[in-house]
Amino acid sequence: MTNKENMPVIELANVSKLYHTYPTPRHRLLELISGGRKQYSRETHALDNVSFSLEKGGRLGIVGENGSGKSTLLKMLAGVLTPSSGTVKVRGRVSALLELGAGFNPELPGQENIRQFCMLHGMHRDEIDEALPDIIKFSELRDAIEHPVKTYSSGMGVRLGFACAVYVQPDILIVDEALSVGDAYFQNKCLHKIRSMLDQGTSFIYVTHAADSIRSLCNEGLWLEKGKVRLAGSSREVGSAYQAEVFRRMVGAGLSSQTEAPETKALLTTKNAPKLSIDHARHQAFEERVASLRTGSGAARIQNIALVDVDGIDTDSVEFNAKFRVRVFYRVERAIPEGYALTLGVTDSSGRQVLHFNSASQGIFISPDGMHTLRVIEFEFANQLCPGEYGLIAGIGLLFKSPVNKGQSLIEELSDYCVGGARFLVRFPDKDSNHDLWGLVHVPYSVSECVLD
Repeated sequence: MTNKENMPVIELANVSKLYHTYPTPRHRLLELISGGRKQYSRETHALDNVSFSLEKGGRLGIVGENGSGKSTLLKMLAGVLTPSSGTVKVRGRVSALLELGAGFNPELPGQENIRQFCMLHGMHRDEIDEALPDIIKFSELRDAIEHPVKTYSSGMGVRLGFACAVYVQPDILIVDEALSVGDAYFQNKCLHKIRSMLDQGTSFIYVTHAADSIRSLCNEGLWLEKGKVRLAGSSREVGSAYQAEVFRRMVGAGLSSQTEAPETKALLTTKNAPKLSIDHARHQAFEERVASLRTGSGAARIQNIALVDVDGIDTDSVEFNAKFRVRVFYRVERAIPEGYALTLGVTDSSGRQVLHFNSASQGIFISPDGMHTLRVIEFEFANQLCPGEYGLIAGIGLLFKSPVNKGQSLIEELSDYCVGGARFLVRFPDKDSNHDLWGLVHVPYSVSECVLD
C-alpha cells in the first residue's frame, strides 16, 4: 500500500496543451460545418510533452522567455486549464498568485474579496474571521480595504493578492512574476514571508525571469523553451545555464546570423602591457546597443566593456567575493588634450549607480596620441556585490576636483558616456559560508556583545 505522505505533491506525465487558431471566425464555422473533413485551423503547442514531479516541501523555480509555456503550466497546476494530453496530479490545497487581481471582483471592496477568496480555497467561516485581521494587516491597505478593488493601483492589487495567497494556509504556493510590480519594501516583506512558509514545509513553485531568484529561493529548477523542457535539475544548475543563455543573446543582439568569424588581432595597451585579443563581433554588438544612448563630443569613444575571468576570458558572471576585472576598450577619434580619464560605474537592476571607479585616481589617463588606435584600460577589485544582476557603464572626460565635496571629481568636458552596454551576474558562493547575502553590497563587519552595569 502506497504511503500518501511520501507521494509527490505534484506529478506531470507527458503533458501537452494544444490550441487551434483560425484566420477568421468564418473559418472556424466552415470547419465545424464540414464535420472535421476540412481543417482550417493552425495547431499551436503551448506545452509539448512536459514531465516532472515535486516532492512535499520541494521548491521549484521555473524560468523561460515569454511564450515558453510557463503561464500555461501554472494555470494547469492551479486547475484553471486542463491538458490536451497527459496527466496532471496535484495533492493538497493550492494557492496561486498568477496575475494581478485574478479572481477578485472589481466591484466589491477588498475585505469582501478576501472573504470570497478564502471561501473558494476551502476555509470555513470561523477560519476566515480569524485570518481576516492578519490578511488586512499584512496587505497594509488600511482604509482602502473598504473601497472597491477597481479603485486599486497595480501595487495595491499585488498586496491584496499576495496577502490572501499566503494566509489560506496552502500546501502548495504558486507565485508568478506579479511580485515584480510591487515596491521594493513589499517585495522584501513577501520574500521573508515565503521563506517562513518554506521553513514550515510548504511546497513552492516560483516563476521568474531573474535566475538569481530561483537560486536563492528554490532547490530545483525547470527551464522551459517553446513549450518543451530544455533543462531540469538543481536550481543552481538551471539558473546558471539560463542566465548564460540570456547574456549570450544580449551580447549577440543585432548581429547578423551570417556574420563571419572575425580575425583575432593583438592589442598592446601600454608599455609592457600584455597582448589581448579583439573580438570584433562583441565590439560591433556593443556599438549597436549603445548607439542611441551615447552622449559627448565623440573625440574619444568607448568601443566595448567586457567582464573577464581570472584567465582573461570574457564572461558574463562572477562569484561573490571573487576578483572582479573589467576591460574598457576605447579609441581616440581626434586629438584631445592631456588629462582625459576613463570612469567605470556599476549599476543595479534599476539603473542606479552603486559603484564608481576613476582611472585618474591611479594615474592612468586616456592616451592623446595614436589616432584611431584601439586601446584598453582594465579595472580590478574584490567583488563585494551581493548576488544579483548588474550593469556596467563607462565614460571618458576631463575631470577636476570638486571645490565643495572633498574627494569628489566633476566633469569639465565630456567626450563619451555609454549606458546599457553590458550586464553581468554575481553568483552565490559555490560552498556554504557564514555570509547572509542581502541588499547590494556585503561589507565585512564584526559583532561584539556589551555587558550593562
